[in-house]
Amino acid sequence: ADSEADEVVWVLLQMVLNSPEFVQKAANQTLGIMVENVTPARAMTALMDMGVKSRHVQVRKCAAELLLSLMERIGVTRLAGTPRAERLAHVAGKLAQDCHKDTRHYGQEMVKMLLNHQKFKMLLERSLSTCGL
Repeated sequence: ADSEADEVVWVLLQMVLNSPEFVQKAANQTLGIMVENVTPARAMTALMDMGVKSRHVQVRKCAAELLLSLMERIGVTRLAGTPRAERLAHVAGKLAQDCHKDTRHYGQEMVKMLLNHQKFKMLLERSLSTCGL
């Protein structure tokens, strides 16, 4: 199922977009289930590739929520040792400044988690300084 993760995430995120609320809820739940059933690394990459970059508020919110729950499941110590650590710090920093309050909340929760780890703290500081903050 891992190889199809990107495709499935993309389709489900599209459903979150242009659908009535009950379809959005179902797509959200399905994404949650999918995220639990592929390797966490795969799910994170798919969410960062497709969800977080979306210009659609609903999609970013959904991706941010799932990303946060993945981070809680994997734990910052394990994540710090992965090649995607830097990207994750950058993504969390961006989400923490999102224009949508829920997305911003999830992003800020991620940042709080990451700040508990020395490597992530350094990566976040670097990421934010390149954003001109």
